[in-house]
Amino acid sequence: MAGELIWSRTALDDIEAIAAWIARDSNIHACALVERMLESGEALLQTPSTARLLLELDGTRIFAQPAGAFHLIYERQGEDFHVLAIIHGDPVEQSR
Repeated sequence: MAGELIWSRTALDDIEAIAAWIARDSNIHACALVERMLESGEALLQTPSTARLLLELDGTRIFAQPAGAFHLIYERQGEDFHVLAIIHGDPVEQSR
């Protein structure tokens, strides 16, 4: 049985804020980016091995899945994927 993709309120708010910012210049590009992010989330269910492990602490593992210039930050709970946030750029570079 395949797991579920669960978007946190924070992740959905991030997508909305990013789309609103891009839409100031181009609605077409904003829509395309939202579509890419949603597709990247759905891709987790098919190919979770493409993501990068960012952090492991007390049994919790946090991953980053690329989505264009952004990354979906998520954790896996059993078969389910919980998207926690969306960040711009490379999360590993940002932590240095």
